[in-house]
Amino acid sequence: MTQKIANPIVEAALGANDVESAMKVQDMIAADVGGRYERPLGDRWQNLGLLGSGGSFDLKLIEQVTNMQDAVLERLALKTWDARESVPYPTPLAAAEDLLGGLSDEEAAELVSVRFTESNGSPSKSKRLTAVFRDKGIGMTAESVCTTVFRLGGSNKEDAYYLQGAFGMGGALTYRNAEAVVLVTRKDPDLLLEGEEDEISVAVVEWQQGTKGQTALYLVDRPWEQPGDYTRVWSCAASEHPSFEPGTHVALVSYRVEGIYRGFESDEKSFPSILNTRLYRPVTPVLFTNETDRGRNTKIRGLERKLEQSAHDFPSDEETLIFKYAGETYHLPLRYTLFPTSGAGNRRSLIAHDHAVLFLSNGQVHHHWTIDDFRSKTQFAKLRSRILVVVETDDLPIALRTALFTPDRSSLVKADIALRLEHEVRAFVDGWDALREENAALIRAALDQTFGEGSAAIGQRIGRAILATGFSAGGGNGTTGGGNGNGSGKSGGGGGTTKPIELLQDPTYLRGPAHVIGEPGLTLSRTYSINGPDGFLGGRGQLQVFLEHPDLDAERDISVGPLRGGRVRVQIALPDSMEVGSYSIKLKVENWFKTSGGLGPTLEHVTTLEVAEDVPGKGSGGGGKTTTGSGTGGPKEGGHNVALRWTGLEEEGFSRKTVGVVDATPASVLAEADPGNYGELASLGDAPIPTIALNTEYSPLKKYMASRTKTLDTLDRPRERYAVGVGVALMLLEQKAKADREGDQPAMSEDAIAAAQEAAARAVLAVMPAFDELAKESGLES
Repeated sequence: MTQKIANPIVEAALGANDVESAMKVQDMIAADVGGRYERPLGDRWQNLGLLGSGGSFDLKLIEQVTNMQDAVLERLALKTWDARESVPYPTPLAAAEDLLGGLSDEEAAELVSVRFTESNGSPSKSKRLTAVFRDKGIGMTAESVCTTVFRLGGSNKEDAYYLQGAFGMGGALTYRNAEAVVLVTRKDPDLLLEGEEDEISVAVVEWQQGTKGQTALYLVDRPWEQPGDYTRVWSCAASEHPSFEPGTHVALVSYRVEGIYRGFESDEKSFPSILNTRLYRPVTPVLFTNETDRGRNTKIRGLERKLEQSAHDFPSDEETLIFKYAGETYHLPLRYTLFPTSGAGNRRSLIAHDHAVLFLSNGQVHHHWTIDDFRSKTQFAKLRSRILVVVETDDLPIALRTALFTPDRSSLVKADIALRLEHEVRAFVDGWDALREENAALIRAALDQTFGEGSAAIGQRIGRAILATGFSAGGGNGTTGGGNGNGSGKSGGGGGTTKPIELLQDPTYLRGPAHVIGEPGLTLSRTYSINGPDGFLGGRGQLQVFLEHPDLDAERDISVGPLRGGRVRVQIALPDSMEVGSYSIKLKVENWFKTSGGLGPTLEHVTTLEVAEDVPGKGSGGGGKTTTGSGTGGPKEGGHNVALRWTGLEEEGFSRKTVGVVDATPASVLAEADPGNYGELASLGDAPIPTIALNTEYSPLKKYMASRTKTLDTLDRPRERYAVGVGVALMLLEQKAKADREGDQPAMSEDAIAAAQEAAARAVLAVMPAFDELAKESGLES
């Protein structure tokens, strides 16, 4: 009898790219085994909820890619080390470096590939496509399919530190977004265990509607009734389809997408952009082919490499956050990169849509802040569409990292340790002096000649109106702890004035706060000034920090950042055992070399540390509450300090539908930009002053103003009334978003804020014509 060399079921499964062809494979399996024996995914009927989670299904496709990479690493590792317990690699990246080190990028990319094909019509119209994932990894047997990828929960990678999987869900989270899933797999014959045969296994996942819910199920070779019943998926001898190499083929048939069908690979919503960003530092390159477009092969190597090889010199900096947990101190590197908003090398051409801050574990994004998040969580609103911050969490134990992130790697778990990590990252970013300078430069550019006559008086009216509602509008009220301090709430975040420091080749002073407040078990972060050039520390001199406590490890618990622009950030992880009381932090630069030769004088500073159980104040100040001022005898760090400026479509992000925006402007920058109106605010230093920017090109406002020119001699009063009414609304919306943020509530999205702003602006405009006529009749206006 002649042996078949191309099994029709395998052939049909590999070619299935729509629901009809997938169901045809299902029927062929049922006919071949002699019955339709159904088994639900996870061994649970009505399992739709088990496959559910929030977040974007475009992003969830990355789980299929990491599964493929793990399969490749597993195959190579077991061929080298025989058993999992013998594999020595502590991380997936370390395993990849050794196991794939002899391959070129092109050869490595052939091991992990993704292909998009059309399904149910053009994806640009239906927003559905079939995503095919093919790896040349270890593969699976007919038995193991049921106990691994179709199990749902209970990861079989628990003991393998060299693999990325940890949650036991992985690619199954994509199944509910596909109309069917086709799996074809073959285990590497060199790694078959005793009793296992060299076979190709095929399974199709389909959705079945029940009385009370939906079930994802697949067919097996015998009846299945309850967990524990032994079954296999359909299989045939590998010799029946010898062209199918070991590894796994997964097709998500008719998968609904949001933006990844886009043809341009540089588009921020395209799959290459998502894959590059989410796999920031991938363990293997990935070969991507988009057959819904040009069918071009693209090798994806990760955003880190893409930025390193860019021809553009993007401003960037790196520092390390000290994070204290359960008595241990961990070092988490943070790096920011700034991009232009348009032109060559702009942010949208390089980074996935709405990714501003990336929290990485093993080089992969497990949580991110959107652009809205960055604006709401930090004081650098002007940088939101230009910045990328990368937070490396690999120094944290893998068990802790697994507990921090959700199984689909879309967000942080709402646990105390995760919330504290976010708070400390937020404080650290807020205290980054280089970012403060970049943000201030953008503010200065935006403030240039945009205030207009009378804007300061209108701002004061808005501030008084806000006070009447029970809020405090000015920078640094008692709630936020603003002012000139150097911290950001309980953990502190550095900071200090943005006033430039005159730098000398041979520095003459070391300055910093005289008094700070800290809490046991948290990290204290403060900025100090040394009027020396960049590179002085770590070159000609060293900054030594001394704090005496028996449980303080100076090497792990104290961190000195780089000297930039005369400022250096010092972090101290305070021991849990530190008792309430006063301590001295001594800082010293001694035995440093002068440029002319010889040793320079010792530079010293002492800061008094007050350790308290609960640090007062939660904002960006020095930890203590500041006084809320509401008088009229000059500027206060609180009270009704509000600035107003008129701008137009030249403002970044503004369109004719934009009402305006509220940004925080350092008082000193505001005073510098318009000394005539805001000069008295200079004494407040860097206290943030709410600055309302109203759009003169907002269509309803422009239409209203055009109509009033026929009946009014001057538009100054109507414009003023509009500014006060809309300005108060914008401020209240900003206060609401701020209160949500500080209460760990989800902040309003930019779209929601814009809709609320427009509703307020239209409401104000709706009542203004009647008021204009009344004012004219009363002789208040001519």
